[in-house]
Amino acid sequence: MLFISTLSPYVLLLLPLFFYLWPYIQNRSLRSVPGPPLARFSNLWLLYHSRRGRRYLAVDAAHKKYGPLVRIQPDHVSVADPDAIPIVYSSTGGGWIKSPYYDAFVAISRALFSTRNRADYTRKRKVLSHIFSSKSVSQFEQYIASNLQELVKQWNDLSDKAAQAGEAYAEIDALHWFNYTAFDIIGDLAFGAPFGMLSRGRDITEVRLTPISPPTYAPAIEVLNHRGDVFATLGCLPSLKPYAAYLPDPFFRRGLKATHNLAGIAVARVNERFQAQEDGLPQRNDLLTRLMEANDENGERLSREELEGEALGQLIAGSDTTSNTLCALLYWCVKTPGVMEKLQKEIDDAVPKDVDIPSYDSIKELP
Repeated sequence: MLFISTLSPYVLLLLPLFFYLWPYIQNRSLRSVPGPPLARFSNLWLLYHSRRGRRYLAVDAAHKKYGPLVRIQPDHVSVADPDAIPIVYSSTGGGWIKSPYYDAFVAISRALFSTRNRADYTRKRKVLSHIFSSKSVSQFEQYIASNLQELVKQWNDLSDKAAQAGEAYAEIDALHWFNYTAFDIIGDLAFGAPFGMLSRGRDITEVRLTPISPPTYAPAIEVLNHRGDVFATLGCLPSLKPYAAYLPDPFFRRGLKATHNLAGIAVARVNERFQAQEDGLPQRNDLLTRLMEANDENGERLSREELEGEALGQLIAGSDTTSNTLCALLYWCVKTPGVMEKLQKEIDDAVPKDVDIPSYDSIKELP
């Protein structure tokens, strides 16, 4: 008894070390995979670089040093080999399921992106695949076109103001405007109304945590980006998420608050749509309506919580990816000699001069 009591303080000191060494000891099969020394024993190496916003640089540098297979966490191997893509992402046979990294991204409920259970993922994917079929998406064109029309109007106004000031051109940050466009389109489709960023010309949107709450305003793009940074960091150690609000670093508290606000938008908008449906009001033919009407293979519809999670997931997944792609396309069109002239001629030949936003059918056959 005296011997045990004498060792107890040392045992307590060794417990944290054992906690970090256990995944390394447990994964014997990964011992031969090279990687940064700390990363092989602890999640803290990747967590540190993610918190600094340099994860992609650190992992890239590790691959350049160690090769195509790098152990960046005790149970995480980064693969930089195109031949491994069909193996890693295979949905047949044993396959690979999503890692606990995705647990950090659960806000309201598990959306398709954060669903790890294969059966649940297959169910949700089948529901959403019908909604995003070519035929279904074509029926959303009216909402997309109205927001693109607003973008053209805003850019024309900026051009006119520059001309009135004696300037040959108006200077704009295209990425900002493409962000506003993407957010307003996704908001229109997923929540029933655009966020109004295009009309305001800035990153600001109304937030109501419940349908009857007084409106507050927040920079939604900034909030979403910060949320992504925080959850990508917490994903390196998902068990830390329940305690993130109590960490001394305000980076985590701001991210959780941002998630709460975004979830509030989804909850309020879905509640409004259900109330309108109960009141017998006409329903918009948009993404949220399709989500509400969709049935899985058993004929069951998504629960309200699932609807809120998927609506929020569409906003997060479809906004910055769209804006970044549009900005990259514009950059390379302008930068590559001859492309703008060729593109302009092709559009002029196919689209009447009085049409700012051509329909998809009128241009889908263009080379």
